[in-house]
Amino acid sequence: MLRPVVSKLSDTDKDVEYFFVDVDRTPQLASQFGVRSIPTLVQIKNGRETARRVGYAPEAEVKRFAHS
Repeated sequence: MLRPVVSKLSDTDKDVEYFFVDVDRTPQLASQFGVRSIPTLVQIKNGRETARRVGYAPEAEVKRFAHS
């Protein structure tokens, strides 16, 4: 599961804001961002999507993704 990895980074990496979206509770948000697979990471800068990653990733890769 990716949630524990992102939770840890959210607590330790103060340079990036991390958010979770429960797609079962907010299907309209999942649809808005075109999320079709879980887990999906979406990087947003200045209000625009700049990167996307689908599938599990270890902590180092998630952090690298968030800082790219």
